Amino acid sequence: MTTDLHPLVGPLLPLLRRFAVGEYGIALGGAHAKGVADAESDLDLYVFAQAILPDDERSRLCRESTVNGAGVVSWSMPGPFLQAGTDFAIGPLRVECWLRNTDYIAGIIADCQAGIVKHDLVTWTVMGYFNHCTLSDLDKMLPVEDPYGILARWKGTVSSYPPRLQEAIVSRHLRAARFWPDNFHYISAVERGDLIYVAGIVQQVVDNLIQVVFALNRAYFPGEKKLDVTLEHLARTPERFAERVERLLWPGAPGDRAYLQAQRQELRALVQEVASLAGVA
Repeated sequence: MTTDLHPLVGPLLPLLRRFAVGEYGIALGGAHAKGVADAESDLDLYVFAQAILPDDERSRLCRESTVNGAGVVSWSMPGPFLQAGTDFAIGPLRVECWLRNTDYIAGIIADCQAGIVKHDLVTWTVMGYFNHCTLSDLDKMLPVEDPYGILARWKGTVSSYPPRLQEAIVSRHLRAARFWPDNFHYISAVERGDLIYVAGIVQQVVDNLIQVVFALNRAYFPGEKKLDVTLEHLARTPERFAERVERLLWPGAPGDRAYLQAQRQELRALVQEVASLAGVA
């Protein structure tokens, strides 16, 4: 596997290998793998294994390694190992090492192929975490070391978008998006100028429409970061979809009754257009 994906990947490999217990695979993910890294991007590295060293042991190895990691923080979820992390800085660059249990990832892939959508409301991501985001990560990440063929198998599986996943996402999220535009509570909130309540409704509907549009394009939802750019590259969307979404969420206009009425009509139109794309009357 190539180690010239980032100048720090090679020097970090001896450390990352030691985090794993037994068979493992190491990959580069995030903005650097997607080719969209900027000056603010951190370095995301993934270690997949059946078992890992304890948090304090990983932190110790990091502090004692030749990379001289600073500000080391290691964490794990409670209970048996599913996911964990060891984060540190090398100079100005923040490195996030994500550790994932291989059986856990294989289970997520199987669920998505069966059309099972899971959504966890967690604080570290605005829209919550969808299990199919894992497939997006796997599809985009670049294997660095894969001596047991773990990553190669997974990437081969996720290279084709699961039809049942598409059906499940479109059904679930289109139904949720269509709930609000003609709902009495939304209409009355517009009339009274209830900005906070309306803003939450608009955000919720837009989030659901984005999920539907990604699924219709057989594209894995990558998470909410830099969505304005990603949406512009999807082929099958309502006209000026990204632009209209941005205007709905960040109008730059006074939130008076007239604006809220116009906003609701635009939101309603966008829901109808996405439904038409999905072949739903």
